[in-house]
Amino acid sequence: MSVIGISDKTKNVYIGDSAIYGRSIAVNQLIMPIIFPVIDSKDNICLGEYPAFIFLEDTYEPAAGIKRGRVFSNPTMTNVWMQSQFVKEVERAGIAQIYHQEQAFYQYYIYKMRHFISDANNNQAILGSGEYATFWKVIAAEQVFGGDIVVTLKSTRSNGVLPVILPSTMNAEDYQRLAITIDEVQIANRKISPFHLVESCRSAAACAVGIAIGDPVPDLAKALKKLAELMPQNMLSQYTGNIIARLHARVKPNAQAQHGTRDVSEEDAQTALHCLSLLLVEIGLARY
Repeated sequence: MSVIGISDKTKNVYIGDSAIYGRSIAVNQLIMPIIFPVIDSKDNICLGEYPAFIFLEDTYEPAAGIKRGRVFSNPTMTNVWMQSQFVKEVERAGIAQIYHQEQAFYQYYIYKMRHFISDANNNQAILGSGEYATFWKVIAAEQVFGGDIVVTLKSTRSNGVLPVILPSTMNAEDYQRLAITIDEVQIANRKISPFHLVESCRSAAACAVGIAIGDPVPDLAKALKKLAELMPQNMLSQYTGNIIARLHARVKPNAQAQHGTRDVSEEDAQTALHCLSLLLVEIGLARY
């Protein structure tokens, strides 16, 4: 199975069957921190700036939102990578050997994805960190010849899906209110919880429909009925608004208990986001 070593001095990344036979990773391969929210924090042990888990990207298909690569974990500090001929050629070129013997390497081992294999519902993953985090789900974990586990990730959050708001279609006060609710949707879209995304989509939909019917603080369900009276031919806006309203109702525990509905999923949250996008365009407040 593959092992990764990262030079503490140069940050060069090497991969091999062992540290003795390490070679540089390909120039087009990305390596980034990855988090599995289901794994207990005590198992996410970082060593300073080196995260508990890293993802080495092998292939990426942007149109499909699919990444394939390998996950490595359990960082330990060692200097044995200095014995590899490949590493010597990069790290020791023109510099005294004694300097490099003092250098540390952070070594990672293939993570076998036990949490996903035992329960495929535990499939959420976060690549990157902070404001640059992106959200994915594991859709496959396959063992290949040599023992490595190749992981397939699919993007679950659609960045840039919301259309552009048209200030000319509303007064300044309405534009400000709508812009604030849209910002809240974008923030929720960068969080892991689908509940927050559905909640923010419902607030933005209510604000948008309220602008369309001239009611600044509407109840979404009642506002959609009035919208149907004002725009009887615009069925799409009514359908999309009602879908958001129904999904929002499922977020409430008492509604789930009363109607026996399932929890809101990541796919439901993305449906709410796309419905909001279509609603904004259909009522003329935004454009793609």
